[in-house]
Amino acid sequence: MKVRRRRGFTLVELLVVIAIIGILVGLLLPAVQAAREAARRMQCSNNLKQWGLANHNFESAFKRFPYGMLRPDGTGWGHPEWGTPTQNRRFALTHQLLPFIEQTALYDWFDQLNFGNNERDRLPNGGFGAQWQGNWFVRQTFPALMCPSNPGSPFNESHDAASNGRHARGDYLASAGRRGFPGFNATLPSLWNPFGPGNDNPRPAGSAGSARNGRADGMFNRNVAYKISDASDGTSNTILMGERAYFDPVFDRCGPETGWSTTKIGNWGWIWFGAEGNAFLGTGVPINFRIRDCIQYRDQIRYEDRINAFGSMHTGGCNVTLTDGSVRFLSQSISPITFNAMGSRAGGEVFEMPD
Repeated sequence: MKVRRRRGFTLVELLVVIAIIGILVGLLLPAVQAAREAARRMQCSNNLKQWGLANHNFESAFKRFPYGMLRPDGTGWGHPEWGTPTQNRRFALTHQLLPFIEQTALYDWFDQLNFGNNERDRLPNGGFGAQWQGNWFVRQTFPALMCPSNPGSPFNESHDAASNGRHARGDYLASAGRRGFPGFNATLPSLWNPFGPGNDNPRPAGSAGSARNGRADGMFNRNVAYKISDASDGTSNTILMGERAYFDPVFDRCGPETGWSTTKIGNWGWIWFGAEGNAFLGTGVPINFRIRDCIQYRDQIRYEDRINAFGSMHTGGCNVTLTDGSVRFLSQSISPITFNAMGSRAGGEVFEMPD
């Protein structure tokens, strides 16, 4: 009586099956990654929608939008409280919006007069430990600060160990119009004069109204707060806030290589800190502008262009919140003329919104 033996797979058959599985995985992986990025982009859009609503709720309560940043310098330069006991008060846009994004406790805790008390090692009442501004706080308690597509630490990033990791970093900044950084420059474009140079529009000594004498043309400014009615170009045509991209290996390595700076791009985004490079972006720079090499890094205006640039890790553009509270994805191929016009609140430009 014959016993029939079951035939197994040959080595060739196994290799064919493994190859087919590999091909299928290779075909499916991009689709899975695209689906994940679509979800991250949607979350980022939702975050910006929250910030838009917070701005509108603030405007409803105070009949004006927040200051883009509030900070005195040696002359006061337009600080509305200059000469009073609170003349050193300082904060950026995000801090003012905390009560309108369900973060009243953090707003009440924040020290507006001594900014050093707001670094990561200070314990709030009740205490979160040294990580109060770190992963636990930013990622879990307050995820609306960061875009999930943006890599990097929730702390500021610097090549200098003493400066690294002292402040929480955020991905959503205010639109100052065509230029947001630096605050004032006598020879180059700046917040004070986006068209540059500043020597044809010298900054006056500080007074409660001096900052209004500058030519900053966006919805946010230093020591100046605008009303929704100031957006005479139309609230649906004017950018309110937007994203900054922080992944920039060339920028990060060129500081140490040139000996010019110890900073990384992730050091420009101290979310509570009242300084132009941490608070403002400008439409005078293309979306997703990057430093090409270390020679360009040493060019001051190109360096400052990078700090001013809207951008993201989403493919092909970035999200922005418009002054009417809506959120749009703008392509990095948008016409520079149109993008410039979207930054100004009252430039009188006529343009067609991109699809």
